[in-house]
Amino acid sequence: MTNKRNRLDRVAERVMDLDSPAYGDERERAVFMESNAFGLTTGLYFGLAAALVAAAFGHVLLPVLLLATTIVPSMAASWYAKRRQVNMRRLAEDAGARSTLVGIIVFGAAMVLTFAAMTYTVFSGQPLLSTPSFEVVPGDGFFGGMAQGAVIGGMLGGLAAIVGGVHSYRRANLRRGTT
Repeated sequence: MTNKRNRLDRVAERVMDLDSPAYGDERERAVFMESNAFGLTTGLYFGLAAALVAAAFGHVLLPVLLLATTIVPSMAASWYAKRRQVNMRRLAEDAGARSTLVGIIVFGAAMVLTFAAMTYTVFSGQPLLSTPSFEVVPGDGFFGGMAQGAVIGGMLGGLAAIVGGVHSYRRANLRRGTT
């Protein structure tokens, strides 16, 4: 790591909490980090696909925001590695791995297609695809009831995640003998 630790470095260290027992042993830590990389990559691809779909339906600002959400994690990972004297670009270039090439092609193609769809909307004044129209009136009909159930279910799911996380944290601390 660089000798000059700034506030952002300290925040990153606190967020990562690499000395936490939550990472497990060496093998579990490796799998944990791999699974996070897989999850991040999946999220990035999902963001690219969502940006493309939003652009196809004539949105202009939403795809830009979605593309930004795919770029920020990559920039953060690059910054984190650089602060620890690891050049991710050089690693990828030196490896010559096909997966690296595929990733670059997918990201580049998704960006080109997204901006092409946005260009069509900007120059023609209409979306590439028209949005299907159906009205959702809260509590009225199938879609209205489904919408109400979805938002209530989402809130209950979020609360359950909080309660479950706190319960799990407390149980782990009780097993270790700390509070």
